[in-house]
Amino acid sequence: MLKLPAPTLESAWNQFVRTGSIQPGAVRSEILRSWQRCHEARVNPCGGNGRFARERRIVEQARRSHTELLAIAKPFMDRLYRFVAGSRLVVFLSDESGVILECIGDHEIKDNASKVNLVAGTDWREEAVGTNGIGTAIKLRGPIQISGMEHYCARLHSWTCSAAPIFNDCGEMIGVLQVSGPSSEVHLHTLGMVVAAVEAIRDQIRIRKKNLELNRLNGSLNKIFHIMSDGALITDGDGAISHVNRAGESLLGPGVEGKPIEQVLSGNPLIWKRLRHGEAYTDVEQIIDTPRGCVHCLVTGTTLRNDTGDPNGAVVFFNRINKVKKLVNRLSGAMASFGFSDIIGSSLKLREAIRAAKGAAAGTSNVLILGESGTGKELFAQAIHNHSPRRDGPFVALNCAALPRELIASELFGYTDGAFTGSKKGGRPGKFEMADGGTLFLDEIGDMPLDQQAILLRVLQDRTIIRIGGDHVIPVNVRFVCATNKDLLEEVQKGNFRMDLYYRLNVLPVKVPPLRERIGDLDGLFHHLLDKICARQGRHIEHVSEKMLQQLARHDWPGNVRELENVIEKMLNADHDATRLAFRHLPERISGRNMGPAVCSSPFYPSQERHFGRREKEMTDLLREKELILKLLSGHGGNVSKVAREMGLSRNTIYRKMRFYRISKEQVFQ
Repeated sequence: MLKLPAPTLESAWNQFVRTGSIQPGAVRSEILRSWQRCHEARVNPCGGNGRFARERRIVEQARRSHTELLAIAKPFMDRLYRFVAGSRLVVFLSDESGVILECIGDHEIKDNASKVNLVAGTDWREEAVGTNGIGTAIKLRGPIQISGMEHYCARLHSWTCSAAPIFNDCGEMIGVLQVSGPSSEVHLHTLGMVVAAVEAIRDQIRIRKKNLELNRLNGSLNKIFHIMSDGALITDGDGAISHVNRAGESLLGPGVEGKPIEQVLSGNPLIWKRLRHGEAYTDVEQIIDTPRGCVHCLVTGTTLRNDTGDPNGAVVFFNRINKVKKLVNRLSGAMASFGFSDIIGSSLKLREAIRAAKGAAAGTSNVLILGESGTGKELFAQAIHNHSPRRDGPFVALNCAALPRELIASELFGYTDGAFTGSKKGGRPGKFEMADGGTLFLDEIGDMPLDQQAILLRVLQDRTIIRIGGDHVIPVNVRFVCATNKDLLEEVQKGNFRMDLYYRLNVLPVKVPPLRERIGDLDGLFHHLLDKICARQGRHIEHVSEKMLQQLARHDWPGNVRELENVIEKMLNADHDATRLAFRHLPERISGRNMGPAVCSSPFYPSQERHFGRREKEMTDLLREKELILKLLSGHGGNVSKVAREMGLSRNTIYRKMRFYRISKEQVFQ
């Protein structure tokens, strides 16, 4: 059987355009599949002109949406054209849909290309112009060279196109690069050049994306560096400061960049030596000498390393220790919670004490609060702080009577690392430092040992301290509010308290009256404390016996408000199911049960003769309050709400006081 000669490309093309089929193996498989797609799409095999976009704005929109691709690909297109210059070749760039965006080439060959509309703005999809480099590369999603009669349309049979698609990092096609020219001028290596150029373009896209990410990251880090509240600086490998943020510049002053870090942090020369050897450190306390004076800071540093792992600079963070102390004070509860509105009562003596305390709050001088135990001296101290110019600072309290003698100094002044046996590793700031910028409340100041009084006096004079075991002088800005239940002048005469310290502290005295001297406030205090304890215990009391309240008013209250709170809690615990408090709930020492007959039947006062003078004063206060209530009721026509508002009390309290003083509207206003 004779073997027929293989058909030529021309005969294969002619047969396909006439019949839609050809002998197997006559053309490359990818070309045959492309012809079949064109045949099914009814592409005119006698055509081959590129189709211009119907509207110019579509082309402009395509160019705008591929701005980055054009910017990256253009230099490679120029380089590729220079490499083939004089070979009558044209370099094209299309988008992913086949619309040509850019072309570079010899004028002569560009003129020839224009005859088939192979120019910018035309559509070169297979469905539009048949088999061609751009359109078929899009279909194959890979590189291809189409030469002569491999093109489906006759008008392109004199051309050879070498094209390769361009993909981004996500695997999405974003364009096609093509080199076209006369079939006689194009070689197989032309496609290799196109593929190499596409790979270079893709690498450049990847590099540009990484650079943009790095620029964004660098911009974000730069913003963070400058807006962070901590001071920060960066040094080079020689220890010269190359960057400093705004917080650091505001602390260290201008002109820091370029200076050696050893000069800026001169108080601790070991810092840079440690960093230079790759040793990081955290929260090292240091006094930094700045143009605005010495600043107590916490300094943290870490070493920067080069590609080989060798130290090549450092990052140093520093923060005013005051900010750290404020945070610690807030988290540890070293803040004042109460104001003058939390002080319950309207008696004359209490109002005088509040007036004196408000006057003290407005100033900056030291305050001495005098009063018996349980009268609420710390409540006054907190109210003074919260109404003073230092209200935003810390309120630190220390009970001088509650600490062992040997611990008072360490509590007040703090200590350094290893200052004494049992000291905390790393040291610890004292109350003076923790209260810096705020108020230090020294309760029971009369119990402070004499040797510590001398040290306290020095702090009051110099406003500086040195930690135990340390040698750095630390400035402290503290307002002192002290309290005592002792007669300090009497203690001075006994030799238990320094006279010079007494006059330093007793600048603005505030005397808090005991409960027995403001017995008219007992009703309001009782209900306030009852509500507080009930809320804590989840209880609710619907009614309180008048007889019980009268009996409470007869008690002497040596423990003052603290004793009253104790009594209320005992009454509640005596009957957990009670919703009413009556005389029977009172402790025996208050009710007088099983204690024999009373000597005096006065509804207000105990019978002890030794309290006669004091009770006489109390009677005077009660009479004044009763007269005030009568006067206000008369002035407001019996309107209890207006009376309560003017006295700063609740309506229920006014009603209770009216019952206490046996005042009725019928009696007064008939």
